[in-house]
Amino acid sequence: MWHSFKPKNTVWYCWRLNGAAAYLRKDKDAWQIAFKTIPFHERDDVFEGPETEDPPESLPVIHAWGSGENVFLHPYLSAQPYVLRLREKLRIAPGRHCRFTVLLPPLMKFELSPEKVLAEEMPFTMSKTFSGTDLMNGEICHSLTLFFSNNAVAASATVPDHAEGAKPSAFIHCDILIKNNTKAMLEPGCITIHPEPLSVYVHQSRLVTDILELDFSEADCKPRVGKIHNAGYRLVSAGVKYRAGENFARRSVDIIKDITSI
Repeated sequence: MWHSFKPKNTVWYCWRLNGAAAYLRKDKDAWQIAFKTIPFHERDDVFEGPETEDPPESLPVIHAWGSGENVFLHPYLSAQPYVLRLREKLRIAPGRHCRFTVLLPPLMKFELSPEKVLAEEMPFTMSKTFSGTDLMNGEICHSLTLFFSNNAVAASATVPDHAEGAKPSAFIHCDILIKNNTKAMLEPGCITIHPEPLSVYVHQSRLVTDILELDFSEADCKPRVGKIHNAGYRLVSAGVKYRAGENFARRSVDIIKDITSI
């Protein structure tokens, strides 16, 4: 799915993206592109393509120009942060940890190369929320909901069980590890993911990120990114390294402290 593709001229192709879809047609150096977007909660498990199929007439068509034989459909993390709201509070006892996986909706780009983007779209629409310590130190974020039960991850729309997680999909799987190194019960009500330092890989037909680690101590929280260097993980998009970790840690800690103090 995420390898280069050489389309035939004047033929429409379709990528089915878990209920959403992306369409592309080439005519010499002219490209026509259309996206079908859906609400995140209406997704399905159909992930396949490209196959020859015309887009619905109701979809707007994007016209782009660029020379090249091969085109890529690449997934990226959105530039906007993802706020994960917990419907039931997650409880982590002192000295314990919790690790779980969340599905992050991707930003899809048709590219001739990383420097030549033909079109891009977020195929899954989500509600938006403002997150920050005050109006001057916050930003608009994507809002997702997690479901937990008895300190364990429950099968839900956002947190996959092992069976669902094994299926190829358009979503980006992000592992989160929370460590409670305090002497009190940790009950975070919300987690903010800043995507800048996270790389995206393909592994066994799944999109995965680096591991996001949140280490809570008595004095502070230290967000870290556990980089993946294992064989078999093919890099799709690289996280920003220069000062990104510092900014990521500062903003995440500010927001987490504000939320957990309420």
